[in-house]
Amino acid sequence: MMKFFSRCALIGMFLCAVLPAAGDSRLGADKAVPHIFAFFDTLPLVPGTVYSLNESETEKLISLAADIHINVFEVIDCAFRYLNPVQCRVSIDGELLRKLESRFNLGGSRVLAILAVEKIRYFETGAVLNKNQNDLDIFLSEPAETYIEIGTAKYDTHFGFRKMSPLQFEDAFGITVKKLLFSAPFTRLKLFAPGKGEIYVKGVPRPKRWNLDVITYID
Repeated sequence: MMKFFSRCALIGMFLCAVLPAAGDSRLGADKAVPHIFAFFDTLPLVPGTVYSLNESETEKLISLAADIHINVFEVIDCAFRYLNPVQCRVSIDGELLRKLESRFNLGGSRVLAILAVEKIRYFETGAVLNKNQNDLDIFLSEPAETYIEIGTAKYDTHFGFRKMSPLQFEDAFGITVKKLLFSAPFTRLKLFAPGKGEIYVKGVPRPKRWNLDVITYID
């Protein structure tokens, strides 16, 4: 009998190690790559140019993200992995994103605040094709200010990340975090696990860890 219970315990430990937590269907950027790549394979991209997603294409991308349970940052991460090597760049219109909020939850208040979605004119990601571009450029209709738990984030009308690599959004610009008398630039976002991110602010010794909710359908 003891051997039986020991064997069951070992099986249970093995299953805990190899299976995701119950109810946790978040895929994460690394496993989402083939799905997002398949979407971009359908677009008429031309190396050396910026391609603007139309309304239908934007909806298909967001719907795909909801189907595979990834968040906005994971979508951008996968998109950059596809676009950078082929020397292409894409632009997504902010108004199209806001239209989709009637059908999709784009990630809750925290994600929407970090990206300043309500004021986005458009954003671009992909290969840097000229000296004025960065790996991720976000353009707002006006400066934005929003509370993001570690302080109040202030956004210039042009902000983003100069460098990106798998799971890393680095060398941020145009974002300052203020709390009481403290003010410092937001520097980096790291996707350390599916649906989770670390926010780095200059002068703060440890990053703030957050759940960054995935895109979901609105019932």
